Amino acid sequence: MVHIDIKELEKAPGANIGSKLQISDETYENLQEIVERYILPCNRSLREVTNHQKFQKCNDLDELKKCLEAEKTDDNSRIPYKFTVLEKYPQYLILAYIPKKDIVKEFIKVKPRGYFFHHQYHYPFQNMINWFKEQFRTKEYQRYLRKTGSPQMAIGGVPQQKPPPSTH
Repeated sequence: MVHIDIKELEKAPGANIGSKLQISDETYENLQEIVERYILPCNRSLREVTNHQKFQKCNDLDELKKCLEAEKTDDNSRIPYKFTVLEKYPQYLILAYIPKKDIVKEFIKVKPRGYFFHHQYHYPFQNMINWFKEQFRTKEYQRYLRKTGSPQMAIGGVPQQKPPPSTH
């Protein structure tokens, strides 16, 4: 279950709901429009991920790590990677991979416009994977990676970025 903060705008006295509804920087006319333009596209994107061959259903990050470590042991020259979703991080996909010996975890926000990853939208899912494969060794990518951490839920359910741990 995911909590989405909806701000009511232009609420007339005695009205049950505002005439305009806002999620982040997008404005909607009614709840049906939120379902059609926000919820359904996010669900479609999530289905695309869960049907992908690199998706790993797991209960926690330790289980994902063990799966990747087994792949790395099978062929140390490869960089195994997987995607998963965990209840602990609603609205996020987790990308985990092992370039050398330590696991790296990144968080990808699922939004109506696509997958928000490294401050840009990617869609469809395979385009994001291709971008990741092309970019992850670059200095700019690694610099961004050092600055970000896992999303943490603040009061009111608004995700915040925390300082990254000293090692991945």
